[in-house]
Amino acid sequence: MSSISKSFKKAVKKVKKTAKKAGNTVVDTANKAADTVTGTAGTVSNQVSREAEQLAREVDTLTRDTAKLAEQAYAESLAAGEAAWNEMVELSTRFLTDALSDVAEALAEDVYRKHLALLESMAETGSALLTNPTRRKEVDFLVGQSSQKKKDEDTNKTVSSLSQDESVQRTGNEARSKGLGTLSIGSGGSATFGLGPEGNVGIAFDHPGQTQVRGFFGIGGVAGATKGISMNFQFGAWADMPSKLAGPVLTVSLGAGVGKFCGSAQVVFKMPITEKEWTAFATSGRLDLAGLVMCLGAEVSTFAKDGVSATVGGGYTWVY
Repeated sequence: MSSISKSFKKAVKKVKKTAKKAGNTVVDTANKAADTVTGTAGTVSNQVSREAEQLAREVDTLTRDTAKLAEQAYAESLAAGEAAWNEMVELSTRFLTDALSDVAEALAEDVYRKHLALLESMAETGSALLTNPTRRKEVDFLVGQSSQKKKDEDTNKTVSSLSQDESVQRTGNEARSKGLGTLSIGSGGSATFGLGPEGNVGIAFDHPGQTQVRGFFGIGGVAGATKGISMNFQFGAWADMPSKLAGPVLTVSLGAGVGKFCGSAQVVFKMPITEKEWTAFATSGRLDLAGLVMCLGAEVSTFAKDGVSATVGGGYTWVY
């Protein structure tokens, strides 16, 4: 059994076990992560810049508050979609060999190089939203709504206002020119909600029309040997309309910062869902791009003794 298959089986066990728990486990985990991020933020200025230090503190507050709200909604999503999650795990365990994970990683690196200018724009926009007091309130509201699995008229109004921001307009137009017509704002990371290696929540909307506004939850397993905690603010750009974002994905986290910003880039592919599609991936070495995510903040991870970081993961996204 490949190391990836073993990771997925462990992820499933942890997800199922945690989804049944009540109480404040997730809050404790989130506070631990946030405390670590806060401590790290104090030294970030020596490593990158004052802007990165401020951004890390903003992410600290955002992710701490989000985690306090998200546990019940996350558990409900998993319970409702457990069959879909299990199917994703079965497919990954059966087909995603170490060799194919290497192919996916190479594909992601190529996508990263070709979309570097867009990723830099996404990082700049994410930072601008978090450090502008007015926009920060809107981000807080949207992440809070998604962490409680809420979407109402106030959600739509806030999305409309946020989408008029000059930096969002610029990045949205650039993303659209690359075939990525949906934007998302959210929060996530490993150990975020106590529901397995990775999780995320957020609001997605098509740019520039906002004809669709959807909330989403995602859970994923990872391959490799990384352990620890990582909290971040996530700004995404997607190929499909918001209502079409549900389903299994294959994510490659490159751990590559962009410019002066502390964080990492994720390249998200649509996961093959049939044996025929997996065979096509194995023979062609190609995957359809689902989207890009910039993860901003002071990330905290403890790596295995061999220094190998987990980079490839499969997951499932629920949309409401």
